[in-house]
Amino acid sequence: MAELPRHQALTDATGDAFRSSRLDRMLSNFAASYKLYWLRSVVDEAIAGSDVVPLRCLAARMVALAWYPVTYFRLNLGASDRLARTVMRAHEVCDLRDDATERQIRGAVLASDDHELRRRLDDLCNFVPYRLIRPFYADRLNEEKARLELSSYQFEQRVNRLIIEYNGQDRAGAPYGIVGDAIELDRDWSAYFRDNRHVVQGWLDMRLVDYLQARNPSVPAIPLKIHPPQQRNLSSARAWWLEALADHEFREIYTDVPFTAESFEAHGPMSIDHFIPWSFVLHDEPWNLAPMFRDTNSSKGNQLPDVGAYLRPLCDQQFDALTTLRGRGRRHRRVLESYSTIDPHVWEYDRTDAARESFARSVSRVVLPLHQIATNQGFPTWRP
Repeated sequence: MAELPRHQALTDATGDAFRSSRLDRMLSNFAASYKLYWLRSVVDEAIAGSDVVPLRCLAARMVALAWYPVTYFRLNLGASDRLARTVMRAHEVCDLRDDATERQIRGAVLASDDHELRRRLDDLCNFVPYRLIRPFYADRLNEEKARLELSSYQFEQRVNRLIIEYNGQDRAGAPYGIVGDAIELDRDWSAYFRDNRHVVQGWLDMRLVDYLQARNPSVPAIPLKIHPPQQRNLSSARAWWLEALADHEFREIYTDVPFTAESFEAHGPMSIDHFIPWSFVLHDEPWNLAPMFRDTNSSKGNQLPDVGAYLRPLCDQQFDALTTLRGRGRRHRRVLESYSTIDPHVWEYDRTDAARESFARSVSRVVLPLHQIATNQGFPTWRP
């Protein structure tokens, strides 16, 4: 099990060593993501300076935090994960872009009058606020279970009520108290979260990455998919294709329309498209990029092209660009080095059918598995 990172600030002050060990205990046993996202929401509210936070506001923050992993990057949170279902409902009924900000998502979720979404938010609030602080009352709960002589199933039906009772009598070191439909943050815990925000948030990110990687074992770049995406840089790919289009006749692989001045006028300027969506691969490797018209790019969006129809045109287009520009000096070295990682013979190919077939096999060996995994993750297939 990953341990909470330590630095001097976590152990010098009286009580901080206790809090760091209790953070580990709060997340020592969980089978769904909502404990992680609930604790992260509590930490973020404390850092923001909140004192009393309605349960529903915390649930809305959970939805906002899980929005990008679920809707944008299409990660699996677990077969029975309640939070994922809540996020997808919010995605269906709230008028939000996929790249909405956390503030916009929280506002839309709280303002929604959709009965099903509100029910799912309440469902989150009826469970995780109590179970997260259960370790602080473990001894008393065990004593009560033994006294009542109940089965584990029978006792679990009473746990929330008992935790509310114990928490109202004595916080017992818990980070918050439950007051009606809200939590009241403990002052010392809030100071701890603020003073150690980067360490605590980094530790929570690490736990979330471990959790997601176990449920998405074939998906690349999990650590980069737990927060909103970073800005992409396609400048080298754009320079590569602008020079290629100037020296060789190319057609868009999806529509077979030639890249001419008249076509650009009719269909929009050149865009650089990720064949396998960027939100899945999370990189800008040239072998996954193709030029296209802006209108087509807008239609394709975050979808997968049909490999049966478009993988071979992609390979042929890439091969023609490669053999056109390969000898152009140092300005395209990064692009050429990327090609060499999937096919070490790129420096040797001439324009023969045998070389074209060999290159196509190399690209296909990389693209086809990614396409299948992305399909399994729920990325829809696009046909222009």
